[in-house]
Amino acid sequence: MYLKLSKGVGEVKALLLALIILTLALPMIVHAASSGIIKVTQVYTYNLNGEITDNTYDELKSVINQLPPGSVLVIYMETPGGLLDAALNIVSLFETSSVVTVGFVYPVGSYAWSGGTLVLLSTTIAAMAPGTVIGSCQPVEINEVTGQEVFITEPKILNAVAKYFVEAAEFRGRNTTFAASCVYNDTNLGPEEALRYGVINYVASDINQLLSMMNGTTVNVNGVNYTLIMENPTITQLTPPISYQLYDALQNSVIENILSILGVLLILAGLITAHVYLAGIGAALLVVLALLGLPINYAGLGLMVTGALLMALEWHSGGKLHGVLIAVGAVLIAVGLILLIPNVTPPQYALKYNPTTLRIILYSEIVGIGGLSAWIVMLIVRAVRAKPISTVIYYPVTGLIGVATEDIKAGQMGIVKIRGEYWKAIALEDVKEGDRVTVVSYENNIIKVKKANQ
Repeated sequence: MYLKLSKGVGEVKALLLALIILTLALPMIVHAASSGIIKVTQVYTYNLNGEITDNTYDELKSVINQLPPGSVLVIYMETPGGLLDAALNIVSLFETSSVVTVGFVYPVGSYAWSGGTLVLLSTTIAAMAPGTVIGSCQPVEINEVTGQEVFITEPKILNAVAKYFVEAAEFRGRNTTFAASCVYNDTNLGPEEALRYGVINYVASDINQLLSMMNGTTVNVNGVNYTLIMENPTITQLTPPISYQLYDALQNSVIENILSILGVLLILAGLITAHVYLAGIGAALLVVLALLGLPINYAGLGLMVTGALLMALEWHSGGKLHGVLIAVGAVLIAVGLILLIPNVTPPQYALKYNPTTLRIILYSEIVGIGGLSAWIVMLIVRAVRAKPISTVIYYPVTGLIGVATEDIKAGQMGIVKIRGEYWKAIALEDVKEGDRVTVVSYENNIIKVKKANQ
């Protein structure tokens, strides 16, 4: 009995001891499961320059989706800000990404104002080069017609924007007071001030110094802490596909204004001179501008459809514009291909292709389409400039059979079609549209016809 009781007490003591050990070890086990090391052998860089637009978000999303989890992406920033919706989308992209994003306001003398500051606050690591500035985040409303900027002071909007800035800063453990102040008071900070107030992590003169400072840093990626170990990483510059570069260029305000003015002038010229095809080209330019407001894939598809319609219109017109619509249509199709093709490639394969090979394929397609269009235009111009077939082969034309293209009363002039050519003709008797006619005589490029014997 004693031994049994003693054994039971021993078991209880052993169990209690095991529970104590397990309790003490559990935090270490949990900590080990929620931390890790990222050995950085390659660093990717990307330039975020100019206004932040929806296209900026699409570019960054495309880049991040291509990178494997745990990659380090340094984003060089020099931006005056831009669309609030685009900046909010970028913040969400960074906060949910498995890539370590490093915002670096660089080079010396650069700036990341307004939406650029919000993007910087949302990066995993934030850094600035000497002589750079961030801040001035009060939202403005831009009149799309006049271009006039009006600062938003309505509390409903201002408070919402400020709160989002604060939450983005708090998510990364950054100074929330500055986040609110840069919205309400347009506060600006230089690099040393931003570092002192806990807005950024580092001040570095270049990327090599920045990477050296980052060595051994602990970062949080999707709730897991990782220590970055720099192992002499190679630096790879990422550039957006040519489709995004072209899309950005076409969305430039100067180019948009030039195209819109040109489109309106062509429409007016077409209506005044009764050249409806000129008006068609002008309308096509305005359609292009409208399509550029769509996401890049839809814009590319829309441009290709517009180009095909213009080429079909030229074909239907019988070459009255000497292939102008075909040339314009070919250009639109080529631009549409550039915008569309790189985006149907699965992202996971994008980095595996040789960029030079991609450019060769793309440019070959453009040259092929351009060459085909030039050949068609050449044939049309040659046909227009050539002498009428009748002056070479069919003299005299007396006795040839044609078809009336309209009703012609006796003694009046109309148009008949003879072997593919349209002739001015005087009817010797009433002729209905579609009637077969016989050429009776020819004089001064005008023929006389009568109904052909059935």
